Amino acid sequence: MSHYNFKKITPVPTAKDFVDIILSKTQRKTPTVIHKNFKISRIRRFYMTKVKYTQQNFHDRLTTILSEFPKLEVIDTPGVLDRPFDQMNTIELQAITALAHIRAAIIFFLDISETCGLPMTQQLKIYESIKPLFSNKPLIVACNKVDVTTLEELEQNFPEKRALVAQLERDGVPVMQMSTLTQKGVMEIKKEACDRLLAMRVDAKMRTKKADSILNRVHVAMPAPRDQKERIPFIPESVLKAKEKKKEAEASGETETEEDPMEVTKKKLEKDIEEELQDDYSLDLNKNKDLENDEWKYDKIPQFWEGYNVADFVDPDILKKLEELEAEEEEREANGFYKYDIQEEDDAMKEIHRLAQQIREKKIINAINAKIDKPKGKAVMPRATKKRERERSVSRLRSEFEDLGVDMSDVQGCHFTRTRSTSRARPPIKKARLDSEGRVRSSSKTPRDQSGVRDVKMAKKMKKIGKKAQSSMNKDGRKGEGDRHVYDLKPKHLFCGKRGLGSANRR
Repeated sequence: MSHYNFKKITPVPTAKDFVDIILSKTQRKTPTVIHKNFKISRIRRFYMTKVKYTQQNFHDRLTTILSEFPKLEVIDTPGVLDRPFDQMNTIELQAITALAHIRAAIIFFLDISETCGLPMTQQLKIYESIKPLFSNKPLIVACNKVDVTTLEELEQNFPEKRALVAQLERDGVPVMQMSTLTQKGVMEIKKEACDRLLAMRVDAKMRTKKADSILNRVHVAMPAPRDQKERIPFIPESVLKAKEKKKEAEASGETETEEDPMEVTKKKLEKDIEEELQDDYSLDLNKNKDLENDEWKYDKIPQFWEGYNVADFVDPDILKKLEELEAEEEEREANGFYKYDIQEEDDAMKEIHRLAQQIREKKIINAINAKIDKPKGKAVMPRATKKRERERSVSRLRSEFEDLGVDMSDVQGCHFTRTRSTSRARPPIKKARLDSEGRVRSSSKTPRDQSGVRDVKMAKKMKKIGKKAQSSMNKDGRKGEGDRHVYDLKPKHLFCGKRGLGSANRR
């Protein structure tokens, strides 16, 4: 029963078709839209996704082809009978053609038990008849059904038949035993056939023109002997002594031995020291410095500031001088150098302090009153936009002077009592045109906008109608040479972009 199906093998496309298949899948399975306003990290991720996806597709497709494609192909010739070529049928001729033209390893099965219906002599005649087809091909003779009879038993019982098989061995044909029933020798024959076939193909490749250029790259040069002198490997004497000492210790059964001088000691790392000391560990970066004198490792490094060594400007006696200064200060404090007498304030100074305190309290009270009187929830009007009230008037002047004790009863005709109207007077008529009766003509005629108006109510209604009629004309009142506004009849944010769910009210 066969366990393979050639129809299930994945087709192997050509190189061009293979690339097209992979790129088409990459285009279908990965994002394809990218904008110039994307971040550089997003653009990089976009392209690297395609690269990684293509790489994985190549790997998966090639792995599938290599795993599903049969590494070995077995052709079972359907029985080559012992008869001339002109009497063979089509199937037998195809088997003969395959043996002649395919570069393969030939396994000729020989039934040494003769249970197949043909004696060994007739089987060997078939072998001799098709032997020319085996030229330049690896050949193996497999003696089948050794579970019934082996070659050793055949030599004891039928030596003449064993001699026929021995003749094949003398011709250089390998003869191997096998049994398909017990699986004995099957894998050995398969391995031998594969090795011989591979060796034949390698030998064929080596005979091509390209083999020389390839061999130049894989050839390993071996030194040729220059004389007859024997050069044995050199082993130091200390190593030999250490080995002898180790052998003696093992022979005597000693368990405790001295340290091996040839054993390489492991360097103690800073990490090992830290694990050993735990909390007591402190990092010392100066201990590994390679200096001429080890005492220099912990020397203080000079501190530089603006190109100058700070140590050059430090007085070596500065601490001594500091102590002297502190002693002098203590002596001054003890002698009362920093004590001073507080002078008592006189009456004038007390009065000044009292007035200053009153001024400060008054300022605080004024600030509180201003905060209380400040209207809440109303905007503070600037001084420029406030309604300007009249600051000076005759009545205010009269009241202030009367408070001061001035008699203001007889002030008629004084200069400050004559006031001027703030309203502008109507300009006089340029020239009075008189009628026959001596009246001004313009004053006798009713203005056109007032003619037909009966009363004030009608005048108000007429004004309202006129204002309403003027509103339509006021819409374009600002249009002119100075009006350069360009209207956008189709705003871009309303007429571009994709239509998604919930945005149909915009379009």
